[in-house]
Amino acid sequence: MMRLSGVVLLMAVVACACASALASPFQPRIADVKNLAVYSTWQRPGVGNATLYAAHAPGYDEPIYVLNITGVDHHAIGYGYGILMANQSIENFENLINALLPEKDLQLVLEAYCDWQYEYIIHNLPQDFQDEIKGIEEGTADIGLPHAAKCIKRALTIASIAVGDLSRDILYLLKNELSRHPSSSLAAAAARLQQRGLDIDAIAEAIATSKVLSLGRTCSMFGAWGTRTENGRLFSGRNLDWAADTGIAKNKLVTVYHIGENTVPYASVSFSGVIGAITGISAAGITVHEAGDDTRNVTLNGFAWSLRLRALMEEAKNMDDALSFWKRTRNTMGMNHGVGSAADNKFLAMETEEDYTAYFFDNDPREANFVVDGKHYGFPLKDAVWRTNHGYDPTFRADGFSSHPGTDSFNRYLLLHDTFLGYETASVAISDVQAVNLTAVVGDKGGSSRDSFLSCQNAAQGSNIISATFKPSTTGHATMYLAFENGHKDQHVPACCNNYIKFDMNQFFGV
Repeated sequence: MMRLSGVVLLMAVVACACASALASPFQPRIADVKNLAVYSTWQRPGVGNATLYAAHAPGYDEPIYVLNITGVDHHAIGYGYGILMANQSIENFENLINALLPEKDLQLVLEAYCDWQYEYIIHNLPQDFQDEIKGIEEGTADIGLPHAAKCIKRALTIASIAVGDLSRDILYLLKNELSRHPSSSLAAAAARLQQRGLDIDAIAEAIATSKVLSLGRTCSMFGAWGTRTENGRLFSGRNLDWAADTGIAKNKLVTVYHIGENTVPYASVSFSGVIGAITGISAAGITVHEAGDDTRNVTLNGFAWSLRLRALMEEAKNMDDALSFWKRTRNTMGMNHGVGSAADNKFLAMETEEDYTAYFFDNDPREANFVVDGKHYGFPLKDAVWRTNHGYDPTFRADGFSSHPGTDSFNRYLLLHDTFLGYETASVAISDVQAVNLTAVVGDKGGSSRDSFLSCQNAAQGSNIISATFKPSTTGHATMYLAFENGHKDQHVPACCNNYIKFDMNQFFGV
């Protein structure tokens, strides 16, 4: 694997060393794309066109794909996506399901549940995104792979249904199916499972508690600007710590959207078949982020979060636009979201649940005053905002499942705080290298103790599968440093221990 060299390595070591006197420093690696090759193309005159690139980079057995797609509207975008990404979408979904829920009959039950819940999701999407999914259906059908559209819709559902009582809902589905359609394939699967000793309640519980649906999203995000950064500009980052080594990393994907004449070009980071944004950056200097934070107040009657983040990037040019968009669209489940704006040099954290959002800029007193049983849990700073998997707003916390953050979440929160203070104490202005370190240092590396985040010693057990750092811009100088997991079993490397690949986003945005 490629290492930082010369002055860059020295900067990383000095910056990390000052962040914490309690443990050894962590040293992220940055590398360039070795080769950006055209993999496939699509074109329909007057409708749209796309180029799928394969970015080969050190540290990766498979390329990072970049789909640069242009369409007159969302339907055209969906059609082109369906044409170019059908095979990879099927492969990713099947890899995920086979890795996390190997029992085939249980897979049939889960797929039926996803198809049922998808009907709630689709009816709450804006017409543009309904049209996009219709385009995906048509594109995949036209190349003889209609199953790809089902995989894409099921993947969207899995990302969106961590709401409500899953066991109860799956049980309702099964009972309804068995009574109304006793000869269906789902009923047959349930019968086979019952023959193996699982009653209907146990089947529902097995699905609801499976790794597919019950894995926690131990993610993190941050933004820094102003007095903390070089030239005062905004940097932001996001980690996805989820299910490692499932096979979806074979088809890593950045999708760059150019939709119609009046929307902002933007890049969505995810995997093939996942049409929502895990994170992303726009040509207008907007970045979007997410970290799980469950609450009791949840609904499917809202804007599926991953597509909502795409819609925000498509529309917003500054923080006011982002806030306006958020306030007129509806939350679904308990989560922490983040929005960065280069136009404002600001980062906003939003603690969300059904029909409620708490907004946090820097140095917020609600965060500073978070005390439980005499222990302080909030340490906000000027010109920086960050979140792991707990919230600070009193209303949001009252609807959560714990009065205080868990050890893992709080350790990562404090580690970000201490890294910020370390740079401040050493008079180090955060630039690209330091921003990548802030992202990487809290990615899951195989443990939950503070020391475990400062070493890749147990990397094979790490669950950090996407790690991204953004240097957004409104003037055509946007950069993304992007890392994915790589390898399998004892050779598995989490994203934060792999190379962060530098992408000049302007070559795709066309600015």
